[in-house]
Amino acid sequence: MTVVRGLAFDASRALEAITALLTGPIPSAGAPTLIDSDPRTGEWLATRAGGFVLVPLWEGPNLIGLRDPEWTEQLELGDRHLATLAGTLDGRWGPHRLLTVDHLIRNPQADRPPVYEALFRQDLYGDLHVWAPDQADDRRLALVLGHSDGDQPLTLAALVTAGPLPELPA
Repeated sequence: MTVVRGLAFDASRALEAITALLTGPIPSAGAPTLIDSDPRTGEWLATRAGGFVLVPLWEGPNLIGLRDPEWTEQLELGDRHLATLAGTLDGRWGPHRLLTVDHLIRNPQADRPPVYEALFRQDLYGDLHVWAPDQADDRRLALVLGHSDGDQPLTLAALVTAGPLPELPA
């Protein structure tokens, strides 16, 4: 669970969080991976490590017990939230690039760069929508939507890296 659980999707709030990430500190290379949690609830707040910061922007409802069409409607809702943010960011910085993590999913024994390990630790198995914002020096921004299995809530997260994301085999 994340600190944004139970909050309605708010594109303005998400875009403000993205702006803060792009201008905020990123741990230097070699820094250990730290998972920040809310001290009261234990819910995931952020993951910080050498060269990147990952934060949740939205968490959908629990999908336990949902059947079609409600289950599909929830998945489509997450896709719409991602599309809303991606459309806004495409308008600011040009079209995003899609970076798939399929290789790591199909090859669980493959070496995982720490940034992908952090994504998977938070059950973020979706494709990354990646931008290189002009005003953010060498930083990259990625949005990702994912969930661990059919019953778990969807999570939409933002990732900011110091430099390009590691490329993965197709």
